[in-house]
Amino acid sequence: MKKIFGLTLVSVTLLVGCSKLLPHRSNDKSKASDTATSQTTTKQAKEEKTKVLKGKWDDFDITMTFVYTDVVKQFNMEMLGKMNEEIPGGVTPKEFQEIFREAMEDSPEYAEIKDEPGVNVEYFITEDKKMRVVTELDLEKADLNKVKNTYFFKPLADSIEDFKKPNTLIAALKLHGFKEE
Repeated sequence: MKKIFGLTLVSVTLLVGCSKLLPHRSNDKSKASDTATSQTTTKQAKEEKTKVLKGKWDDFDITMTFVYTDVVKQFNMEMLGKMNEEIPGGVTPKEFQEIFREAMEDSPEYAEIKDEPGVNVEYFITEDKKMRVVTELDLEKADLNKVKNTYFFKPLADSIEDFKKPNTLIAALKLHGFKEE
């Protein structure tokens, strides 16, 4: 099981590694207190965009989907790669997936995010015996101050602010070889 937790850490580390390339700036913008300025800002509807990036990381095929306006609102990542565990003889991939998911339910690392709003991590075993990890993060629902300190997302703690700069984050991923779909 520790190898599988490592797989999830690889996915989060991928994000952290790319975000380390981004410049970290302090937010020194002043907030508009003028009502007219606030109304103008409210009227300017921000267009929601979706970007899908595909690439490889340590022999895993990775697909990342960003839904954003001026900040990332939703982030989804699918990782598909070789499993580090052998499926016992006589056990189908579907049966092994159920066994694996039951083991995950008992894991304290998984338990701390299992019921967290806006956070979902799921594991699948494909028919060709590959591991597929799907991570979903709804940044509008999730309590990022809490989530960033969990086992699965702790590597993001220092770079969670990068999700407030989606164009820069996406550009950094492209520099690492990810291609836009």
